[in-house]
Amino acid sequence: MNGQGNGAIPPGALAGLKVIDMASLYAAPLAATIMADFGADVLKIEPPEGDPFRDSKMWPVVARGKRCLALDLRSEEGIGRLKALVARADVLVENYPAAVLAKRGIGWDILSAINPRLVMLSVSCFGGTGPYGDRPGSGTIGEGFGGLTALMGTSGGPPMLPSVALGDAVGAMSAVIGILSALYWRDRNGQGQQVDASLYEPILQIVAHAAQRWEPGRSPERCGSRLPGVLRNVYRTADGRYVAISASTARHAADLVALASGEGDDQDARVAAWIATVPQAALVEQLAARRIPVTPVNSIDELLADPHVRSRGSLVHVTDEVLGDLALAAPTPRLSATPGRIGDVNPPLGTDADAVLKLWAGG
Repeated sequence: MNGQGNGAIPPGALAGLKVIDMASLYAAPLAATIMADFGADVLKIEPPEGDPFRDSKMWPVVARGKRCLALDLRSEEGIGRLKALVARADVLVENYPAAVLAKRGIGWDILSAINPRLVMLSVSCFGGTGPYGDRPGSGTIGEGFGGLTALMGTSGGPPMLPSVALGDAVGAMSAVIGILSALYWRDRNGQGQQVDASLYEPILQIVAHAAQRWEPGRSPERCGSRLPGVLRNVYRTADGRYVAISASTARHAADLVALASGEGDDQDARVAAWIATVPQAALVEQLAARRIPVTPVNSIDELLADPHVRSRGSLVHVTDEVLGDLALAAPTPRLSATPGRIGDVNPPLGTDADAVLKLWAGG
């Protein structure tokens, strides 16, 4: 079951693209998953014992819509099989240390000689160059190194990590931009290239708003849910629920303050006191009618039940016999002619390498 409804399914925008995913963990495989969502033929290489995520609910995030092939990349036979596949592939996704790839004879220099049109995505925390290029890391380390953790939390409190793997997800989306850019260049010029995707550099785009407040020796500090110069916060409503409001223009802020009763120079405190007297649903309806940006602070259960989310199919409830109930984000952004779709959420470890080679040889 893929939650996409019935009817003919148009080919994805990336149909015909042949991708090898030999990565592990989250960010790099997610980049390949995004391509699979949009129609690419993705072959996921797993160790003979299977991917560590295979028995967890993370498996559909990193493997859905892919073929899965057990291949021992520590053996000569496994390396030979991989090279044969690379010769037919458009994209290779990996997140191995460069020294490991070199030791096994599958670094960029070797694989690009086998297939000059290959686009090779190399994902690491710190990137492939620089003093920290060989350090291990993850999206969490990228968040801390890239300045995001220092900005999260309340004023005067300790820095905080988000409750989600934000750095990995953002890193994956940034990596896909790199892949598609490299493919566009290849299709115009006939030459593949390596995409060096770090996990900390996309974080710099997230903290760009704060960086604009930077002055030498004065780094921006944590300010909770607020932003300097903007009436923006999370507020508790009369029924004990929460809303998020971002009155980012002068008109929005003036209208919001006009609705709030009370006195005092602290506009946020006045708004918070007023919101505490209004139930959540009534508040959202009132502010939305005045075109003030507002939303309930939704849980996953609330999102699945929300009429807008259900109408667009933004979050899909999938039930798998092995993995149980899953809530999966639908492919985004939306394409009008070739929309993405969620493929098989629990692909078996049973792909035949020779069959793939035969299929890809005709592509």
